[in-house]
Amino acid sequence: MLAPRTRITVCLCSLTLVACAEPSDPAARVAPSFDRGGVPGWRKCFDATATPVTIGANWTLTNADGSPNTFAPTLEALQVAGLEINSTCGVRVGSGEVGSPLAVLVRDNRSTATLSLAVTRELIAAGAVGVLGGGGSVTGVPAAQEAVGSNVPFGANQTSADVLSGCTAAELADPAVIKSPTPVYGPGTCWNHGGLFFRTRDTGYRLGQLGGRYARETYPALTAAAIVYRDDDTRPTKDGLRDEFVRLGGAVLAEAGHIVAGAGTSVAQFKTLLQTITVGNPSILLGSTNPTHLRRFIQAYVELRDDPAWTAKPSNFNTLQFVWSATLVDNYSNVSPAVLAVLVNQNTFTTSAWDPDSPAFQRWLALYRSYYPNAQPNSLFYMSAYDAAIVMALAVTAAGTTDGPAVAAKIREVANPPGVVVCPGQWRKAFRFLAQGKDINYEGASGLVDLDERGNATGIAFGIYKFQSDGSTSLVSLFGAGPPPACEVDDEDEGAGG
Repeated sequence: MLAPRTRITVCLCSLTLVACAEPSDPAARVAPSFDRGGVPGWRKCFDATATPVTIGANWTLTNADGSPNTFAPTLEALQVAGLEINSTCGVRVGSGEVGSPLAVLVRDNRSTATLSLAVTRELIAAGAVGVLGGGGSVTGVPAAQEAVGSNVPFGANQTSADVLSGCTAAELADPAVIKSPTPVYGPGTCWNHGGLFFRTRDTGYRLGQLGGRYARETYPALTAAAIVYRDDDTRPTKDGLRDEFVRLGGAVLAEAGHIVAGAGTSVAQFKTLLQTITVGNPSILLGSTNPTHLRRFIQAYVELRDDPAWTAKPSNFNTLQFVWSATLVDNYSNVSPAVLAVLVNQNTFTTSAWDPDSPAFQRWLALYRSYYPNAQPNSLFYMSAYDAAIVMALAVTAAGTTDGPAVAAKIREVANPPGVVVCPGQWRKAFRFLAQGKDINYEGASGLVDLDERGNATGIAFGIYKFQSDGSTSLVSLFGAGPPPACEVDDEDEGAGG
């Protein structure tokens, strides 16, 4: 991942966003492929003097204590989207074939719900026609709720809370289903966001589903499971794990949560938890956690495994397999040899991934590196941030207006089939087709961002990761995604370099 800045503040520019700590304006580093000076008439689709179309970015740049957040560098992905759009045709408002500049206003939510709410209000008051959210569940939920309540589209590039999943058409028509005006998750109720919310990432529930499927397909003889989950899991990964594991013929014997906030759960507390949930003698353990608590959890497991005083140890305990549905990419070389051996031999995790061989990803990476030549983005948050910005701008362009509900009505149209496939780096192609009233189907850097009825992306790949003997983690396979899109060359646009 790109190294976080030592101290990040954000400046605002009329056309694009820039991070103040950058040694120079990224706009000054536009690659030669964007220099269309030798292509007669290509800029006839752009009016640099028009009133900019403003999109807000409620981003997690710093933590509550002011230290840089590891999510902060993904702001560069928004820069790339803004620079691509403004280097070609801009954003279309009206019925013509000329675009206006895109302005992205950035505010730091500092990883707190209260500030995230205030930031969203500030962005809307400043004229944002749509808001993008970067961060986790804590900041995503209040931001999305405030934006939707103000009839402003909200695009999340995060897994975030599944309470943000909206009502389907069937649920809206069913009088027995409660249509909540605020985000909610659970049977018999749904969030009626009116199509104003979309997410270019998978949901926590789907993450759990694919983890449960992987566990059953990979270890068919291990039919009895226990589930460990984060107590702050507003992404119901545990529900997906349980539902899919049981659907495929397994049984879940016990479930228990652990705290990750503050000091979190200690090794001693994990030992008690493990003893409790393994009473029924499960053969596989499914769960969600974070890297810090994974280290503690496996330490607790090793201590119990090697404790001769624990005479009530279940027979399967020493050979338990662990399948985690969580982002656990990290370096674990700082754990004991015994803990590392368990990680390597008994643990696997599934999390969102991307296909590095996909034409759409390759186009995006080339575009990204045209601005940041040394970029090594190794998190899906980079790609999904770019995708969220592009989908929002495409919806505005398709609607030809900045009216929130009108823009929302176009979000699924521009992201889903049918239509001409448009990939990263093909903004001018998309602009031209939309200006002509034609359908497009945007396929993203992160994968197929086809949006379901609830506004969630489908077709995003999941990865199977293994722990390595040097403490690293390695992607060993992909599953869950559809076929990669064919990013067809458009002679008119490709001849102009974009």
